[in-house]
Amino acid sequence: MIHFSNVSLGYDTTTVVKNVDFTLEKGEFVALVGANGSDKSTLMKAMVGILAPLAGEVSVDLHTARKNPFNDIGFSPQNQIIDWYMNVYDNVFQGPLLVGFSKKEATKLCQQALELMDITKISDKQTDHISGGQLQRVQIARELAKKPQLYILDEPTTGLDVETSERLFSFLKKRSQEGALVLVSSHDLVLLENYAEKLLFLDKGKQKYFGNLQQFLAQGMSLREKYLQERTEEHGSDEF
Repeated sequence: MIHFSNVSLGYDTTTVVKNVDFTLEKGEFVALVGANGSDKSTLMKAMVGILAPLAGEVSVDLHTARKNPFNDIGFSPQNQIIDWYMNVYDNVFQGPLLVGFSKKEATKLCQQALELMDITKISDKQTDHISGGQLQRVQIARELAKKPQLYILDEPTTGLDVETSERLFSFLKKRSQEGALVLVSSHDLVLLENYAEKLLFLDKGKQKYFGNLQQFLAQGMSLREKYLQERTEEHGSDEF
């Protein structure tokens, strides 16, 4: 479970996220939506403990059996965190190995993640010899291979083809049905509409909506249409 109680976030004395309040439960697939500048990434950093709140309280309780609770979090930020001295395979393999899986288990999880992200053919390449899109796949594969109880993915479909994006979201949906909590921020709104169950909607650092995604869509507009309407009404702009 992740609980934000009247939380404000920022850097130094500048507040960028104001008074957000919500609870995310295990077994949910949550879409985090908002335009560039809505500080979705800032919210995610607070969830994984990278950023402390300026006000309010953030609590994360995964009821994990792992010695270090943070080992049960699969976090993929927009800026890739890669070990440049390892090849693709070893980068992914280190994920499950370092969170406590045996070498045999880690090997199986690594191979599954490589196949899911379609990077098996480049598994022996050094990470400084592959493209930015391929690095994105490596980072996501490493986090998937950890088999965590909490997935926090920031724009995971950037640089992915349609088939891989669908395969990734289908996997995340299955994991949520198995009891994991999944939170995804993405501009691929159609995928979010097809797979997510809950919606957390931010605009300019303010919480505009939190609740059931289908109830939100039942108002008669897609996520993009509804978002553009609010942007136009508030700012006189339809930029997304």
